[in-house]
Amino acid sequence: MKFTDRYLQSIKPPEKEYCIREGHGFTLRVLPSGIKTFQYIYAMNGKRHRMNLGQYPATTLADAREKFRTAAIMVGKGMSPLEQPVATEPEAALTIQKLVDNYKVFVEQHLAKSTARETVRTVDKYIIPVWKERNAQEIRRKDAINLIDPIAATAPGQARGVMKIARAMFNYALDRELVEINPFTRLSTAVPSIKPTSTSRTLSDEEIKTVWDTIHSATPPGSAETRRALLLILITAQRPGEASGMAWSEIEKKWWTIPPERIKTRNHRQESHRVFLTPLAVRFIGNNPGYSEYVFPGPAIIDPVDQKAVFPPLHRKALSSMVCDERAGGRPAGEGKKTEAIAEYFGLPRWTPHDLRRTAATKLSELGCPDEIIDAILNHAKKGVIGIYNRNKYDKEKQEWLTKWAEHLEELIGSR
Repeated sequence: MKFTDRYLQSIKPPEKEYCIREGHGFTLRVLPSGIKTFQYIYAMNGKRHRMNLGQYPATTLADAREKFRTAAIMVGKGMSPLEQPVATEPEAALTIQKLVDNYKVFVEQHLAKSTARETVRTVDKYIIPVWKERNAQEIRRKDAINLIDPIAATAPGQARGVMKIARAMFNYALDRELVEINPFTRLSTAVPSIKPTSTSRTLSDEEIKTVWDTIHSATPPGSAETRRALLLILITAQRPGEASGMAWSEIEKKWWTIPPERIKTRNHRQESHRVFLTPLAVRFIGNNPGYSEYVFPGPAIIDPVDQKAVFPPLHRKALSSMVCDERAGGRPAGEGKKTEAIAEYFGLPRWTPHDLRRTAATKLSELGCPDEIIDAILNHAKKGVIGIYNRNKYDKEKQEWLTKWAEHLEELIGSR
């Protein structure tokens, strides 16, 4: 077959290494890591040889073909291209701009849309303005520290996010032998403020009641859409980004089907995920008002072409902002009085929207739900041979245990 860029970009990481041949020894080697390497496979003096021509897309298809043709001519003359340098144009330095452009293509192919979108936004805002024309090979640890330090001084959480994305980009380059080191490895030892916070927080029964009461108070925090999305995480045990981006088209009767492109782990499995919607979940989803394709629409955006209002999905960060916001004054409640102020984290020890998902999983376990079913509800990938051969989606069990959890939750909150 004839290689094209469109075809090469469409190749997904396989479970096992394999090679694709165009012909006459011109070959593409594909690894489970996603690395794609051009090779020339030829025979000389009764022995088979394999010559690397460069990794795609850092080495373009056109450049690889030129290297292949030059090497093939040498083989035809009885000369080994592995022993003598192939006359090709020297490769230009890999600038940060080029690395970013290649990495954007990679994340858009292999990561969920929301993750890819956040990656693109972060590299464009924080990395390109500082290092655009720098040689990626020359970026060192001190450069990484100088990039992250100023951000961490005012926004440690944002700095942590920039560090994670930059580290992932350099891991991508390292895997493809485009750079020799990752300057962001273990960077938190040099910038302690970006060390990750604990991810083991679960809410107690009393804390669940507090969250529920605050959201249903006379002067609740956030928008109605934000509050409903937050509680849906607790009820369904799904990821905050998947809940906030829920579309009406994903709901059919009592089931919510999350498409693979919206799932965090879609680079591992090209499969949708089905979530049973209990009556309690349906209550917070509500009826389709018809003005947006999303269940929890965010603020309107005016389309520059037809000047009509468009309602995008609620941003996942809106949920976190609502939780950590502190309102110091309350709102008027009649007769000149004001309601009580809303404390940061609703007056509880620090918690995040994702902790609601962990809380639901923990409570399911306490109710007696088997770990395998909890993993199915959470959409955790099965590991090893089980993941390959056990294709059961556990829909019946999901319905049973999500119903039990919803009933337990309603009993817990009572008439709230």
